[in-house]
Amino acid sequence: MQAILLQPLPARYVGWIAAGFGLTVALSLAVFVLGCVLAAFWLALARSPLAPLRVAARGALGFLRRTPLLVQLFFWYFGAAQLLGEDAIGVLYSWQGIQLSGLHLPAPSLEALASLVGIGLYASAFYARELEAGLANVPAGQSAAALALGFTPAAAFWRVVLPQALRIAAHPMVGQFCQTIKNTSLAMAIGFAEMSYTAQQVETDSLMTFQAFGLATLLYVALILLLQAAAPLLLRRLGWTEAVRA
Repeated sequence: MQAILLQPLPARYVGWIAAGFGLTVALSLAVFVLGCVLAAFWLALARSPLAPLRVAARGALGFLRRTPLLVQLFFWYFGAAQLLGEDAIGVLYSWQGIQLSGLHLPAPSLEALASLVGIGLYASAFYARELEAGLANVPAGQSAAALALGFTPAAAFWRVVLPQALRIAAHPMVGQFCQTIKNTSLAMAIGFAEMSYTAQQVETDSLMTFQAFGLATLLYVALILLLQAAAPLLLRRLGWTEAVRA
């Protein structure tokens, strides 16, 4: 047993985990972008003058926050596939991707789409909470001034209030992004080959459990530390120093 623990992980298996690491980063970035867009959408509905829209937004946010992410992923992978029907699933499987000026963009797998939608929706509920806190700290006079200048309520929200809320919520959103990176590991449950999935494949193929999951753990830690170190520098470069101090 000790001899196995001391053996280095062969380069072939390191390559497997490195490929999974790349997919973890790609999925995390895609989820963050989708989650931010959806969070802004939820907040726009929650601030709508129409009561049914406000109730629907609050209900959706509460549902997403109170439901385990793993259950949501199973729904989008197994349940939603049944709702779409065999024809729609067949179209997804037969899609070859997009060709742009000689550059071929491969079509995402069903596992990738389900992971993006499931984790993106889940993350959006928590991103919305941070943005809502940011909105609460934007002076009410900002919206009133925008309306006085002729902005519509929607334009005042999207072009005046929301950018300031983003500035205030930037630092807490970094923490949420770190959580998103860790949440992507649950995509292994539906077969998406991110880093936890590939580490498990390495362990199954080589029986080198300590090395496989040890390397994956170190890469997760390194990615989180890199993000936490780079985010304040990026925010400072953007002039969002208030967000860094927050």
